[in-house]
Amino acid sequence: MNILILGGGAGGAVLASRLAKKLGEKVNITVVDRNPYHEFRPTYLWISMGIREPDHARRPLKLLEKKKIRFLNEEVLSIDLANRQVKTTNNVLNYDYLAISLGAELVPEKIKGLDKIYHPWEMDTSLKLREEIARFKGGKVVIGSTRLPHRCPPAPFEIAFMIRYLAEQRKISDKTEIKVIHPEWTKPMEGFGPFFAEMFSRLMEQYKIEFIGRWIIDHVDTENKVIISDKGEKLNYDLAILVPPHEPSKPIKNNPDLLDSGSGYMKVDKKTLNHPTYKEVYGLGDIIAPTIGLGMAGVFAHFQADYISTRIADEINGVYMQLDWNKTGVCVMDLGFIGAGAFCEFAEMLEGRAKYPDCYMLGGMSILRVAKMAFEKYWFKDIFG
Repeated sequence: MNILILGGGAGGAVLASRLAKKLGEKVNITVVDRNPYHEFRPTYLWISMGIREPDHARRPLKLLEKKKIRFLNEEVLSIDLANRQVKTTNNVLNYDYLAISLGAELVPEKIKGLDKIYHPWEMDTSLKLREEIARFKGGKVVIGSTRLPHRCPPAPFEIAFMIRYLAEQRKISDKTEIKVIHPEWTKPMEGFGPFFAEMFSRLMEQYKIEFIGRWIIDHVDTENKVIISDKGEKLNYDLAILVPPHEPSKPIKNNPDLLDSGSGYMKVDKKTLNHPTYKEVYGLGDIIAPTIGLGMAGVFAHFQADYISTRIADEINGVYMQLDWNKTGVCVMDLGFIGAGAFCEFAEMLEGRAKYPDCYMLGGMSILRVAKMAFEKYWFKDIFG
């Protein structure tokens, strides 16, 4: 029995580890990823701030072989659902079960000038942003989203607070002006409901961070350091941190059997997370987030991997007490001055009975930064240990 997992990120790596534990030698598990590393993306922000290094945030996917999981450091080129085959740069792979966790790709080229603006959404750009922040001596800072959806919707706000904290430490806060822009929301964190919007509005006012809603970037004039909106409005900057547009990976985008016409991402049954026609094919993580109506976040990929692993184990073993799909989102944010923990239940929203998720916030404790670092260590131990 061959189980093929495309992508070694939060969803793919967790799923491989869970299946190896549940099924052992009953199955052959293969993980394919063009990146030789599994990376813990929440650490990218700390890398850009200089308090963590790249090796804190990554482990070689080759370590999965300790659990008798085969790893191929190759790029996925195409997926043939009818013949149960996946073509990679070096192989044609057959499968009995297929899990697709290829994530979303960043496409800064979609907006003129954005390729010269750095951000903590990838490892290499986090390191380049670190250099920009190291040179920052005060001035105008513009942080924000260019298009939705994108990974970790709250992160631009987290960055804004950390920049304010950094400015305070450098004694340049009085000459540092910070703005957060968003293409759709009218209030900070509006997508998480009125409670969160009110809480973050107060926090941003307290720390002198301005929010500008429904501000859509048309292009960036990097020579003159000006961001121009689709309405011709202009924002000058000395430091800009902008999230590039995202799109599905090419094997999904170029495959009509996999592409959901409504969301533009992978087609799945919203309740079971497998393909509506090819039941042996599952999707998880960022590649299905827009389809099912969730934001892109590693916590969702993690819980989806847990759920899918028990579905597959049930089918192979004949009986296995399946987990329910946990539709909870948990996020710990480092706001510099304080830490904040967010807990959101999305089930009611996904079933159409609520406009927003049911969210709660625990804030004001710097120890949450320690908790976030501790979880980073736990994460790698859980997958590779």
